[in-house]
Amino acid sequence: MKHRIAFTGMACLIVAMGFGRFALTPQLPHMINEGQITLTQASWLAAANFLGYLLGAIETIQAKRHLILRLKCGLWGSAVILLLTAFMPTGAAGFYVNLLLRFTAGIASAWTLVLISTWFQKHLRDEHTLRTYAFAGPAVGIFITGIIALGLDYGHASAALNWFVYGVVALCASWIIHKNLPSALPETPKDESFHLNGSMYRLGFSYLLYGLAYILPATFLSKLAKDQFSNALVADLFWPLFGLSAVMGMLFLSAQKNIKRPERWLAATFCIQGIGILACSMWSGVGGLLIGALLVGGSFMVTMQLTFRLGVQLSPHHLQSMTGLLTTGFAVGQLIGPLLSGVSTFLWSSMLPALLAAVFGSFLAAVLVYSIYFGGSINESQG
Repeated sequence: MKHRIAFTGMACLIVAMGFGRFALTPQLPHMINEGQITLTQASWLAAANFLGYLLGAIETIQAKRHLILRLKCGLWGSAVILLLTAFMPTGAAGFYVNLLLRFTAGIASAWTLVLISTWFQKHLRDEHTLRTYAFAGPAVGIFITGIIALGLDYGHASAALNWFVYGVVALCASWIIHKNLPSALPETPKDESFHLNGSMYRLGFSYLLYGLAYILPATFLSKLAKDQFSNALVADLFWPLFGLSAVMGMLFLSAQKNIKRPERWLAATFCIQGIGILACSMWSGVGGLLIGALLVGGSFMVTMQLTFRLGVQLSPHHLQSMTGLLTTGFAVGQLIGPLLSGVSTFLWSSMLPALLAAVFGSFLAAVLVYSIYFGGSINESQG
């Protein structure tokens, strides 16, 4: 039973996050090269997705009714939107329709993430390994989208065909797991309300900074690689490498059986991410991108898992509210990230200022989350 829950959670996150959210990254260079969008418009597409993600997360925090309907709409909607994107018209009309689809996809992915992770965190609270496997869904999805992109690029496929293949794979995955979806979600006890304390504020703000920092390489890694390498296949290797690194990071975390101080682990992952982004921004060529893909990718899902683990310790009886709050902070950071990159490319014709801001945000997040331990709010019995 618990293995089925973990598998269902992983598969939902593969569809809604790995495909629904992150398929845009390997697609951006194709869309730009085909003249569908500019680099600045790519930032607006990403921002539209993250705005939808933000609003979806906010809405889900207080939602009490139709939760399972939201979950199913989020899962199936993520797959359908991928298919619809394959049939976008060209020109300005296509860009604005794509904005709407990216916005809707953001809402769908937020619904799915908040609700499915609320469910499996409830049932897998004492199952560290299975819970980690479930949270690995986005990493596995990124790796799969990267491999698909690499194969299609080898055949010189168009961006439209790429979107179509992503949509078909996501629909098949949704159909495989739809019977395993929960029939109900855990409810918050009526006599208990969700209170924010200083530790939860610090955790939320550090997760916001993480969202701002990681989203720049996560969104534009393929574009950065394409700009540096004339060989498209070599450039396409960095995105599946990012996903593979994320999977390996989660496998490493799953092997750790005794994490008594998750805030220390979390601070370390923020620092690792900052070093990876710094390498991407300051070291041109294979070396910088390779280190960036390995370090940012390797810390990517580990950070998410540790953040929610710490959130459960800080607020063990309000999983939906806690998950929604953290996802909202994360979404705000993700929204700021591409807007910052848009301003950076508009004013300086370079993403370097935005990337350096991401480096600073990563190290500031490490300081904030490490300070949680000194607040004395962590329930060690939950570790």
